[in-house]
Amino acid sequence: MVLALSPQLPVPSHQVGATVAVGDFALTDHYFSVPVTHGLVYSLGREAAENHPLAQRTLTVFAREVVNTSSELTISPEDRPFMVYLQGGPGGKSPRPTIDSGWVHELSKTHRIVLLDQRGTGLSTPLSAPSILAQGSVREQEQYLELFRADSIIADAEVIRSYLLAERKDQRWSTMGQSFGGFLTLSYLSFAPESLRDSRMTAGLAPIRAHIDDVYRHTLERVKERNEEFYGWYPQDRVLATRIAEFIREKKPTLPTGETLTDHRFQMLGAYLGGNARVRELHYILETAFAESNNYLSAQFLSSVSEIVSFASAPLYGLLHESIYADGPAQGASPSPAPTNWSAARMANARDDFSPEAETLLFTGEHIFPWYFEEDPALAPLHDVAHALAEKDDWGRLYDHEQLAQNTVPLVAAVYRPDIYVDYEHSMKTAQAVANTRVWSSDTHHHDGLSADGTAILTHLKNLLADNR
Repeated sequence: MVLALSPQLPVPSHQVGATVAVGDFALTDHYFSVPVTHGLVYSLGREAAENHPLAQRTLTVFAREVVNTSSELTISPEDRPFMVYLQGGPGGKSPRPTIDSGWVHELSKTHRIVLLDQRGTGLSTPLSAPSILAQGSVREQEQYLELFRADSIIADAEVIRSYLLAERKDQRWSTMGQSFGGFLTLSYLSFAPESLRDSRMTAGLAPIRAHIDDVYRHTLERVKERNEEFYGWYPQDRVLATRIAEFIREKKPTLPTGETLTDHRFQMLGAYLGGNARVRELHYILETAFAESNNYLSAQFLSSVSEIVSFASAPLYGLLHESIYADGPAQGASPSPAPTNWSAARMANARDDFSPEAETLLFTGEHIFPWYFEEDPALAPLHDVAHALAEKDDWGRLYDHEQLAQNTVPLVAAVYRPDIYVDYEHSMKTAQAVANTRVWSSDTHHHDGLSADGTAILTHLKNLLADNR
C-alpha cells in the first residue's frame, strides 16, 4: 500500500488500463487516485495540506507508459530505468504517440518512458470553465486552482513513482522536462531529490531568482527581436500586419465563433514566433487576410486566427501562467510574495512599441493579458477568479534554494540564446545557482528545439550527462 505524504490525507490508489501497440511501442495506460492537497506539504507545510478545505478530496492522474519492444535494443525492457516526462505549459497534456519515432523513440531506447498528464490536463481530472465554476465562490475557485501548481504535480509524480517502481531495488527514476517541465524539474530537485537518478531539460532552466517583472522585460525584448527577424524574411508582412490591425480596428470583424476580433487579440499570432518548426506559418496566415477581397477579411484567415487565439482547450494556461513565477517564502518565512498583478500586461504597456497602433505591429508571445478574460468566450466566465489569482499574495514556495545550491543529482540542460519564452541570461544565472548543473547552449534552436531537432539535442544532453557522472 502506498502512503500519502501525510497520513491524514486520502490514501492513493493505482489502476492499470489497456496496453496497445504502436509500431515498436507498447503503450500502457495507468490511472492513479491522489489526494488533491498533498503537494502543499512541500510548499506550505503539512498543516496547510491537512487543514485545507479540500483536504479529503481526491482526483485522477493519468500516465501512459512507453516501452520500446524492438529486438534490436541491447537493454531489455525489464532492465531499463524509468524516466518521467514533464510536459510544458502549464496546462499542456503529455504527447500522444502515433508513431514510434522522434524524441520519445530516442529516449525509449534506454528508458521506460512515463508520459504524465499533469493534473488538470488530458485525462488527469481536466479543468474547464464549468468544472472550475462548479467549485463555488470565487474564493473557493481560487483555493482549488492553487492546487494545480508545481508542488502538486511533483507530489503526483511521487505517487506514480512509488507504484511503478515498487518492485525495483533502485526506486529512483530520471526526469525529462521541456519548457515548464524544466521549471517542474527544479521543483522536483528542491522537494524530492532523493527520488531522482538524473535530470534532463530543454528550454526550461527557470529564472528562479528573478522578479516576474524582470522576466517579462527580458522576454519582451526577445519577442521584439524575433518580430524583426520575421519581418526581415518577409518585408511585405511588415506593411500587411499593420494594415490588418488597422482594418480590425475600423471594421471590428467577427471570428467564426461569433466574438469580435480586436487588434490586440490579433497580436496573439506571435505564438508562431516561438519556434523554428512553424514560424513561417505566420506568413502563410497573413497572406490570406485579403485573399477574397480588400473589403473584408477572408474566411480562411479568420478561421486560422480563431484557432490560435482561443484558450478553450487550455484555460489552465491562461489562469496559472504568471503564477509559475510566484515563488512563495520558505516555510514560516516572511514577507509574503508580492502579487503577480498582470506583470506581462504592465511591462508591455510601459513601452510604446507593443501598442497595436504602433507604426510597426509587433506580435506578442506567450504573454497573458487581463483582456483575455473579457474577449475570449472560453475564459470570460473565469474573469473574477483570474483577477483573484493575479492579486494573490500567499502562494507557496516553488523551490528550495538552499537545496538547489547543494544539489547532487546530475542535471543537464539545453539552453537556447534566441528563446523568446525562457530568457537565456536568466537561465545561465540559474545554472550557476543550481549545483551539479551542466549546460549545452545553442545559437540557432528556439523554444521548440525538442520537437524540431530532438535526436540531436538529446545526444548533446546524453554526452553532457556521461561527462557529469
